[in-house]
Amino acid sequence: MGVENSRKFSSQHIAQYYDVSEDHYTYFWDLNKSHALHYGYWDPTVKNFREALAKINEILADKAKIGKGTKVLDAGCGVGGSVLWLAQNKQAIVTGITLSNKQAARANQSIKQFVLEKQARVEVQNFTQTTFGDASFDVVWAIESVCHADSKNAFIQEAWRLLKPGGRIILADFFINTDEALKPADQKAIDAWAHGWAVPFFEKKNNFISMLHATGFTSVETSDITENILPSAKRLYYAFFPGWIGSRIYNFFNRGTTEFSKNNVYTAYHQYKTLKKVLWSYYIVSAKK
Repeated sequence: MGVENSRKFSSQHIAQYYDVSEDHYTYFWDLNKSHALHYGYWDPTVKNFREALAKINEILADKAKIGKGTKVLDAGCGVGGSVLWLAQNKQAIVTGITLSNKQAARANQSIKQFVLEKQARVEVQNFTQTTFGDASFDVVWAIESVCHADSKNAFIQEAWRLLKPGGRIILADFFINTDEALKPADQKAIDAWAHGWAVPFFEKKNNFISMLHATGFTSVETSDITENILPSAKRLYYAFFPGWIGSRIYNFFNRGTTEFSKNNVYTAYHQYKTLKKVLWSYYIVSAKK
């Protein structure tokens, strides 16, 4: 079970969130160059934000032992940043899936631009119920996408089905630290952040690990990399202040704007404030079938 006060979001809601937020990612997250919609990974080798966004791919790929010819499913691939990186830098065979037609079209255009059609493709599918055959992939990969699932266990079960024997699951995501119920004020702040991102709830880490074991996964490992995403969390927080002013002006002149357009700016505030209160941490999780 996840945290209390969860909310249902349909596939259409999640796709809508990313579609209406694309401009925000373009302006504040270097989307046109990085093709990334995640926090990245900062360490002493990283010189700038764009390198941090790419570094998380390197960290996860090495941990999952991805190399030439490895068949990877990027579950919740966004505009294809990891798909492109894995195909270019690891010569992997990568299939990305997203709920957004807009994201899929953009990702496939990038694949064509970089002449990677023989190694990569992106489709519109739900990662909890795909059309791929059993044992189709060596690795199921997910960066900040599993949080969107109404049932995290449904994602785990589908990953198990899709993986070959000996295959690996690798993901990076947000997890609630405590197994106990949060204080009402803390829960309200977490919910405000989550719902602004079309996330029904953030899972508790121990619950997620238990579901992996119950499904049959072995060699389950977790790595707390909260310190490595902290600069990006701060960057997002600092973007809140000018973003709030711009959002107020935009919403005044565009009364029919979506719920996500209205609320997205506040997530930048809540994600950092709840992080500073140590209500959540950011983990890499890996396991073997």
